[in-house]
Amino acid sequence: MRSVLFRCPEADAFLARGIQQFELEQPDFKAFLTTYNDSRWVLMFRDDADRDEAALRDAIGRALGRPMKFDILNTGRWEMAGLIAARYRSGRVFLAGDAAHQLPPTRGGFGANTGIDDAYNLAWKLAWVLDGRAGCALLDTYGQERQPIGWLRHQQTFARPDYAKRIGHALDVPLYGNAAMELGQLMRSSAILGAGDDLPAAAHPQAWAGQPGVRAPHAWISRQGQRLSTIDLFTRNFTVISEDARWLEAVRVCAQVMDLEIDAVGVGIDVEWRGPGSFGESFGVSAQGASLVRPDGVVAWRSSQMPSDPAAVLLQAVTQATCRGRAAEPRRADG
Repeated sequence: MRSVLFRCPEADAFLARGIQQFELEQPDFKAFLTTYNDSRWVLMFRDDADRDEAALRDAIGRALGRPMKFDILNTGRWEMAGLIAARYRSGRVFLAGDAAHQLPPTRGGFGANTGIDDAYNLAWKLAWVLDGRAGCALLDTYGQERQPIGWLRHQQTFARPDYAKRIGHALDVPLYGNAAMELGQLMRSSAILGAGDDLPAAAHPQAWAGQPGVRAPHAWISRQGQRLSTIDLFTRNFTVISEDARWLEAVRVCAQVMDLEIDAVGVGIDVEWRGPGSFGESFGVSAQGASLVRPDGVVAWRSSQMPSDPAAVLLQAVTQATCRGRAAEPRRADG
């Protein structure tokens, strides 16, 4: 693909109707025009022809459709492809974003959003391992969790009509909606308890109801008179949320044994539930159950009922979720 970046304030009038992307389909001219919303526009050509400045100016003029003043800022060349790295880690080197997965531009922003999620997944794990709160094996779970998501995005891209035509046929995979792809993708790893192979790769967040391996569900709560989302609770430490005060005591015991700060949130105790729905419906547990949520907002484990020794059960869950006491997987000399 070839592209040319240009500045054209007059063209901003095109945006009055809210349309920001333009497909140009003429017998001898096929291109794509879009904007950065600051009078900079980019014209992409669906060929690899090497155009001089005169040819670029002619192409921009055709794309604009009528005489306008513009300045060419830069040109570029890039390959439209769908590629997923064979592994996301080699020793002390980690791949994220476009280095880990190259995806063609899609309406859902699959590549960009996946890259942001990669970094979010990896950042907290690096921080926790480096300061000793988690075992080194936690870093192995980055690739376990994120590479399948890269493949999921790849498959979903080429199962859709706009890119299926580029490979001659649509991939025969279930199609997931935008909410499922952005907020309901399932991650599996040795640090997530209860995300079995029998579960789909993605689903609408409401269908998951607090399933381990997916984002913790959103619901409105209030704390000390302030309206918050449940998502605001899961940004710093591992957090246990429950309606049963016995889990809060279990958190205290577990934190003391592990010498680890663990947040405890009692629904009806520390926060008031505003919904929609009940806490149990949202998180998939009973009034005696609890959910363990990671610092990146992903559910790591849940207990639907109250076990006979909640502190012991929680200790086991947090130990596995942080990979404490486990060595990293052995690696070959080449990484």
